[in-house]
Amino acid sequence: MATTTFDTPATAAPTRAPATDPVLAKARDQFVHVTETATAAEALDAVRRTRVPAGQAACVFVVDEQGRYMGFVRLSVLLRASANAQVKPMVAGTDLAVPGSMDQETAARRLQTRDVPLLPVVNGKRELVGVLTFDDAMDILEQETSDDIYFQAGIGDVFHSQDHVRSEKLTQGPIWYTVRVRIMFLMVTLVGGLVVGGLIDTFEDVLGAVIALAIFIPLVMDMGGNVGTQSTTIFARGYALGHIRMENFMRKHLVREALVGLSMAVVIGIVAGTVAYFWQGVPNGIPQLGIVVGVALFTSVLTAACLGFLLPWVMVKIGVDHAPGADPFITTIKDFTGLLVYFLMAAWLLGLDF
Repeated sequence: MATTTFDTPATAAPTRAPATDPVLAKARDQFVHVTETATAAEALDAVRRTRVPAGQAACVFVVDEQGRYMGFVRLSVLLRASANAQVKPMVAGTDLAVPGSMDQETAARRLQTRDVPLLPVVNGKRELVGVLTFDDAMDILEQETSDDIYFQAGIGDVFHSQDHVRSEKLTQGPIWYTVRVRIMFLMVTLVGGLVVGGLIDTFEDVLGAVIALAIFIPLVMDMGGNVGTQSTTIFARGYALGHIRMENFMRKHLVREALVGLSMAVVIGIVAGTVAYFWQGVPNGIPQLGIVVGVALFTSVLTAACLGFLLPWVMVKIGVDHAPGADPFITTIKDFTGLLVYFLMAAWLLGLDF
């Protein structure tokens, strides 16, 4: 697209930077701009003469004589101003510009949170070189969200996590390709299952002494798994849409999820413990079973909720794709933790040796 320039002294043609930077590659170079010495009448005349789409003329960008970004003036403000008024006092958004080197998803999130239809893009000299439109930003966020959802399902290529998921290859390509992509992280679950199996084998005598304990093993494992999946899915969507900020993750998002997990753990632990007490505890003369089940579920749910946010955050920080990798690790950790608490509580409260 050609850069929009004007013949009036009120305008300046900024230097176009190479379109190799992430944001600049997506940004459009069609925008209306005037110098800071221009009047409202000159700015409106520039809008009338431009051939850029109407949505991209809603803001008139202001630059200095060297083409450096100074801010923008809304079209509605210009229409209400007197013809001879200079645009410089009307300038807003001096901090709005983003560098062309910024990640396009980060830039799209910034535009999403600001009440403007365009995001100015500048080069290293702060020269105005392009704009990111709201439609472009939504396309970026939609693509990023779709990628995270595909990765969450275990069909993203971990070696090329920045590329778009090639749906055609996964659904119509070689069978071995799909198997190779999906089986990597499933191997973590396989190993974790064997480790948990070894834990159950360690407490074989406890299970043999109280057969009723075996009834609640699937409950302890499955409930934690469901909570962990909920948390990782919420994290993936929130991170993709910009609702989760990495800079305040620990003091805001993780604390909030821990409180949510604590609340759910209390409710689920009390309900399940009560059911276990009346269903298998009292009839078999082991009322302590209600406490064992309740505490084990409390631990499993709380652990899964916290890990569901913490592990993806760690993976993002170290540069590993979190969507396909978080769930297998969470499943292994919460299964091992939940069952360990379950059997230790049972052995302690029921006076059993292991």
